[in-house]
Amino acid sequence: MTGGLLQARLPSSAIDRGISLFKSHHYSAAFRQLEPYAHAGYPRAQFTVGLLYDMGSIGRMDKKQAVVWYRKAADQGLPAAQYDMGVMLSKGEGIDKNLSEALIWYHRAAQGGSAPAMYNLGVAYARGYGTDRNLTRARDWYAKAIENGSEKAAWNLGNLYLRGEGVPSDPVRALALYRHAAQQGHTKAARMLGDLYARGVGVATDLIQARYWYREAAINGDKKARQSLGHLLQQAGEKEEEDFWLERSR
Repeated sequence: MTGGLLQARLPSSAIDRGISLFKSHHYSAAFRQLEPYAHAGYPRAQFTVGLLYDMGSIGRMDKKQAVVWYRKAADQGLPAAQYDMGVMLSKGEGIDKNLSEALIWYHRAAQGGSAPAMYNLGVAYARGYGTDRNLTRARDWYAKAIENGSEKAAWNLGNLYLRGEGVPSDPVRALALYRHAAQQGHTKAARMLGDLYARGVGVATDLIQARYWYREAAINGDKKARQSLGHLLQQAGEKEEEDFWLERSR
């Protein structure tokens, strides 16, 4: 009985080891470990072999082979592989570009809980990629992506509320969404918070908060935030720091 259980666990353990090798950048060893299990039909092995071909991490990049392995794993319901099938179809890498088919794969991945797929569905509906433009659906998919941790979706949904595109204009809600994105490290959202606080949009004018958020974005390399921060510092007569940021905004 014990021997039977051990045999049942062996493929999973071996695949875990292969994925661990991949994550630690031992790509050739990961490929050797995982390829037999990919051919045997294990979706996690198939997906990781697809990644290795996609990245060119085993001495050659082969987008067509990547698509072959992504599709095998995606057909078995692996959300990460379904998402990457959508990406390959969106870009036309290793397969003819087909935005409508990409949308099908994003939907499948999103149903499996993939936040990047939810975000891409939001973008697709917002811009009419592979489907009719539908800002209501875009809003709904962005909201689902936010619930699953996507700061990019918070940024995009904030833009919709600030501009009143497909939703009632709501600067207060936009501000909250930008804050959510900025707190997760989204640089443009941090700069936008600086703009909103500086201009008093959706909130009372607060130049201390404006400086704080401009500085957050400036530290992360945003040149517009550096310029805006420099101008605020100029108004406050803080020339030394003003010169520092304006110099780095060029």
